[in-house]
Parts: sequence; structure tokens; C-alpha cells
Amino acid sequence: MRRYVSVTVASCAVWAAAAGAAGDMPPTLVEACGDYSTVRALSARSFWQETRDGVRLYMIEAGSGKTTAVLAHGGQSNLCETLTFATKLVAAGYKVVAFDFRGRTGHSGSSSSHPLSLGRDLAAAVAHARQGGAERVFLIGSSMGGAAIVQNTAALKVEGRISLSGTRLWRGYGINNPAGVARIRAPFLYIGSRNDWRAPLKEALEIFRRVGAADKRTAFYPGSFHGWELVENPRFASQTRALILRWIANHAK
Repeated sequence: MRRYVSVTVASCAVWAAAAGAAGDMPPTLVEACGDYSTVRALSARSFWQETRDGVRLYMIEAGSGKTTAVLAHGGQSNLCETLTFATKLVAAGYKVVAFDFRGRTGHSGSSSSHPLSLGRDLAAAVAHARQGGAERVFLIGSSMGGAAIVQNTAALKVEGRISLSGTRLWRGYGINNPAGVARIRAPFLYIGSRNDWRAPLKEALEIFRRVGAADKRTAFYPGSFHGWELVENPRFASQTRALILRWIANHAK
């Protein structure tokens, strides 16, 4: 909670020191993403969450329940792009945790030793979900975030993973970990499109075959829709959202 100190004009320096001691507050969701209908419709709490290597991440959480979906955004973006789908998950009765990856275009901090450590950031989000009482956690990522879920979370205990057009991490975005992909055991769902140059069909199928989970499936749509477009574009949105919600419900029992 923000603390206010009553001071005179002459003692404004004292107020500044007290405010600094209280620590800076994370931006509200409106401050971070803008004042528009989707943001206003999502009653979310924003907060700072520190990773195990000391990087401060900007996170939000919304909704309630014992099942939490951790949402991971794509490259050159931030958690704001996840909000449209977050409202659907909350309406379906799930809790949502979303965050800005370190060193990207959002409000999270950065690290000189690990300038882009997607797996560590996802681990911090999962840890927060568990600390908040989540009995079941599902990772849902788009593009870069989806690839990070495939490539960099094998050590995380979750109940399922959903990748929207995320297969491998391009140079500069993280480390591809083929051995880690084979160690994935939790149920896995991959959703993409057949002509997506950013996640080519042949590559997606090749990586999908390496996933070690016995319970895994794919869904490919016509065209070149990518990432969150698959749950937002009117052509496939209702079908894709229904597939994801049904898949989570079946694996959250």
C-alpha cells in the first residue's frame, strides 16, 4: 500500500526520502497497457516478482480458483498482448498470471549476466502461482513465449503446456535445448498454422515429435496466422479458444 507523509513545502525533501524508502510502486495495468475496454474489464493486481537470479519482473494476476494459467508473451512485446485471452480465461473460472520478460519492451528489469533468460522468468511466474495456492498450473505462450515453454521449462513441474506458434528460439532470444524438449512429460498442446514462416510446419512437427510427453496433440489451421492471432482473429478465434479451454478443463481434473 502506498504511504503518504504530511509535510510542509519547506520539508518536501523529507517527503521524497520517505517515498523512496517505501519503494516504487508497480504500474497499474492501465498505466502499463493503456485505458481501453479490455484493460478495464480485467480486474488485475500488478506487482513486482524477483527471479532466483535477482531480476525484478513486472507481473499481474487476475481471476481466482485453484487452476492458474501463466501467460508468456512474444518477442518485441510485453504482457499487454496477453490480456484479451486473459479475460477469456478469467471468465472461464481460471486464475491468470502474466508478466513482462526481462530486458524486453515492458517494465521488468534486466540482467547483464543473463540478458534474456526466458526459463528463469517463467520459473518465477510458476513459483508465484504455486505460492498463491495454485494446485494446477498451465503454461501458455505465444511465439517467443511459446518457444520458451517448449525449450526452457522441462525442469518446471506444471500440469500442461500450450504453445501458440512457438517452436525454437531464434538467435539472440535464448537457448534451444533439444535434450530438455525430450524431458517434457506433462501434457502438451501445440497450435499453429500451415503457412507460418516464423514457425514453419515442417519444423513445428519435427520439434513436436521430440517432445517426451505421452499425452500430446497438435492443431494446425490454414493460412499464416501466428501466436495470439489464433485466439483473436475472427476466422479461428472461437474454435481455438474452445479447444484450449476444453483441453485445460480435461487436464485439470
